[in-house]
Amino acid sequence: MTITCIVLLLNKFFMMPRIVLLTFAIISFSFVNGQSFDRSYLHHDILISYGLPSTDMFQDIGSSMLDDEYPDKRYVRDNFSGSGIITLTYRKVSKSEWFFWGASVGYNSTKGEIYNVGNYEGELKRTFLTAAVECQYRYQNFKKVQLYSGVGLGYSFGSETLTPPAGSGSSSKSGNINRLAYQFNVMGIRIGKDVGGFIELGYGYRGIVNAGLSVQIY
Repeated sequence: MTITCIVLLLNKFFMMPRIVLLTFAIISFSFVNGQSFDRSYLHHDILISYGLPSTDMFQDIGSSMLDDEYPDKRYVRDNFSGSGIITLTYRKVSKSEWFFWGASVGYNSTKGEIYNVGNYEGELKRTFLTAAVECQYRYQNFKKVQLYSGVGLGYSFGSETLTPPAGSGSSSKSGNINRLAYQFNVMGIRIGKDVGGFIELGYGYRGIVNAGLSVQIY
C-alpha cells in the first residue's frame, strides 16, 4: 500500500508516464512479496564449524608465566602452529527471521618454541576453551542463500605449559591465560535449506575464516 501511494504522488506532481509508474509498482510489489515468500520459517540453527588460524597465532596474547620467568621480556616465540578452532553453536531465529541470538563453545590449541636472547628455552603448548553469546543479523534471505553479519562476546579459559629441552636440568612450568574473547563476523554466507554449508569471514575467537555445517529446524 505504501509503495502504491508513493507511485500515485509521483504521477500527480511529476507527470511521469503511466506505463513507467505501473512497471515500477509491479517490480516493487513482486520484490517485497518475494522476500516474504523466501523466508525459511525455521526457528533453530545448530552449527558445527572449523576456523583458521587459531586465535593465538594472530592475536597478541600475553603470558604472566613467561613474563615472570623472563623479567626482561626479551623472549620470542617461533615455529608455532595451531590445531584450528572447532566450534559448536546454537542460534535461535527471531520471529521476524532477520535476527539470530545464541551461544557457542569453541576449542583450539597451539604449540611453538620459546627463545630468550637467542637461546632455546623449550616448547610452549597452549589450549583454549571459549564460551560466548552471539547475535547475528541476516540481511538477505533467499530460498537457499542467506547473507548475514554479527558479533560475539565471551570468555576464554586458557592454559599453557613450557617444557624445557631434555638434559637442560630445568623443570616444566605452567600458567593460566584467561581473558575476554570477542568475534566480529564481517560477512557470512549460508547455502542450503534445512541442511546447508556456510563460510564466515571475520576476526576473533572463531579465527579469520570459519566454515562448517548448519542444520535449521522448526
